[in-house]
Amino acid sequence: MHRPLNYPAARTEDRQETVSGVSFPDPYRWLEDDTEETAAWQRAQNLLTDRFLAQWPHFARLRELVDHCTADGTGSPNWMVDPPPRFAGGRWFRLARPAGPGADHPEAAVVTVSDTAEEDGRVLYDPRADGAEHVFWLAPSPDGTTVAVGVSPDGGEQGEIRLYDTASGRRLPDSVPHRTHGPLVVPQWTPDSAGFFYTASAPDPVDEKYAFPVYHHRVGHGPATAPEPVDAPDVPLVQVDPAGRYAVATSVWALPRYVCTLPGRAWRPFVQGLDATVTGVIDGDRYLAVTDQGAPRGRLVAIDFADPAPSDPSGWHELVPESDRVLNQVRLIGGQLVVTGSVDAEARAWVFDRDGTEREETPLPGRGAFPHDALPHNALTPDGHPDAFVFVHSTPRSSPGLYRYRPGSGRVETLRPPKVTLPGGPAAGASLRWATAPDGTRVPYHLVLPEGADGDAPLPTLISAYGGGRVAWPAQFPGPLAAFVASGGALVISHQRGGGDLGSDWADAGRGSRKQTGYDDLYAIAEHLVGTGVTTTDRLAVTGWSNGGVMAGAAFAQRPDLWAAVVAQCPVLDLVGSHRDPYGRFAVPHEFGGFDTPEEVRRLAGMSPYQLIDDDTRYPWLYVHAGAIDSACPAGQIRKTLARVQAAAGPGTPALLRIWDGVGHGMATARSAAVLHTTCWLAFLMHRLDMTPPH
Repeated sequence: MHRPLNYPAARTEDRQETVSGVSFPDPYRWLEDDTEETAAWQRAQNLLTDRFLAQWPHFARLRELVDHCTADGTGSPNWMVDPPPRFAGGRWFRLARPAGPGADHPEAAVVTVSDTAEEDGRVLYDPRADGAEHVFWLAPSPDGTTVAVGVSPDGGEQGEIRLYDTASGRRLPDSVPHRTHGPLVVPQWTPDSAGFFYTASAPDPVDEKYAFPVYHHRVGHGPATAPEPVDAPDVPLVQVDPAGRYAVATSVWALPRYVCTLPGRAWRPFVQGLDATVTGVIDGDRYLAVTDQGAPRGRLVAIDFADPAPSDPSGWHELVPESDRVLNQVRLIGGQLVVTGSVDAEARAWVFDRDGTEREETPLPGRGAFPHDALPHNALTPDGHPDAFVFVHSTPRSSPGLYRYRPGSGRVETLRPPKVTLPGGPAAGASLRWATAPDGTRVPYHLVLPEGADGDAPLPTLISAYGGGRVAWPAQFPGPLAAFVASGGALVISHQRGGGDLGSDWADAGRGSRKQTGYDDLYAIAEHLVGTGVTTTDRLAVTGWSNGGVMAGAAFAQRPDLWAAVVAQCPVLDLVGSHRDPYGRFAVPHEFGGFDTPEEVRRLAGMSPYQLIDDDTRYPWLYVHAGAIDSACPAGQIRKTLARVQAAAGPGTPALLRIWDGVGHGMATARSAAVLHTTCWLAFLMHRLDMTPPH
């Protein structure tokens, strides 16, 4: 199938990694350093990968197909779907990707303004014309006269805040010196349109811990000289009352920690010290929220701002109790509450009165997902229209469309239809199935079959999974991965424990000390696919991005017998060594457990590919995709792990690395570059699985 590979030589050193008294060999530590030697080694690896892929005769056609299937977003196969438009000052503002001459897609989304949600409108801001790479978000002032945009100047995730005049498109002279963390932090304006709150994001220069101070910027004035007195440790966002009375500082793990009255901004503690999520909106003198406190699938509560003990759940007013449905987010629309959630990992929406009386279930375009509801913090940013539910929705077989539902109407309006539908239509060939984990738990997954297939004959199959962070991996359109289905493959969307697909107890059952449970769920799904005849182990592959990239690396090292090929996108492959990285010290304890005891360290090592690889195991094909300026999953620990894999697997088993210059975590990548990146690793998989893209 291929010639033996001549891997670039990688010397070894007699070094050890010792954490909390536990030591592991670390012979390739030198590859973590950014030196000319490691740069030369990385260039040689990239060249080897590029030459390997160039031998596959279908690359150009696959790239065309991936480009077609990348209907929305950046082209990265993750959550990067452009957000719903926002209504402000009587106009609609949106991130748009209008096709240019010859139907070419722009490299980055542009900011547009229009009179209706349906029309394209005029371009207000084009990042490429400004010498930037990407727009993370937009935030129009309530009167619509000014738009704040989050801009990546270099393809990384540390963004700049810039202000533009809506009428002229002219950039305002305001200087906001602090960097923000990409799409995670969207500023929110005060109702008078005079200023906005935002969150900075950078390692503390003193102790290299991640710090996320909150600032307030007043338009036309100098930059803020001191942060707001808000001590929240995990990326607070500031929600602002449309009536102008309150602001709430809420962490990305969704706890409204502080509240202040406006305009004075006298902050005081609000809901603190709970191991729960409280995700809501400001409604008069109360905070309306979906919470998993005492209700893993979610309940709707009201917390009075005047409550003397707001952190005591016994004082909350329950409006909608927990039930079989999973509740995720609440929006205040037209004087009613629209609550979005899911049943069996498929999206639903319900309309309630503000006292919790249920009025109706919202009709939806099909069985699928609200892509943005997968991330809890997205509910904290206003979108759409105050009087209608304007939402993005997709199915596993049709790309995101833009829709509107007016409560009580009984009819969903299509504002912008899906751009891409897989052959066979939006509904055919997608089904919800269940595997059984080793502990007896039933684990759901969605199976998306190619046109004409019934799942009775083995197919090349790709599992896509995330399984972490208390976020869902929803049953949505897979973007560029739809090219795999269009080429005759079956795609699996895994809802394993660790993700929030079935509620917070489902998520917590696969996090921290129980992280291995989520990986065992993945293996149960793989074995179910084989056992039911959907595929065979020599036609089965798995991929994941970020947290899912860690999962893919663990699957490669823990269960090499299950896979024909594995693709890890933007992963951490040395969990033990991540204690030396500021972001690793921040993120790894939240998801995988800490570094403080020998037991914790040994548990990390049991999931960490760098420590698990041995010379006596036969490994599947491996491809690792990474960005050279990724602050979350740095390239150095990926380099050294690939050196170890290549030494163990030998030249007969492809273990390829592609690190892309000027690329971060994939959230700010130019569209054509992201299409190329995905085409590369899909070509690797399709080569291994003996697939050919259709003509």
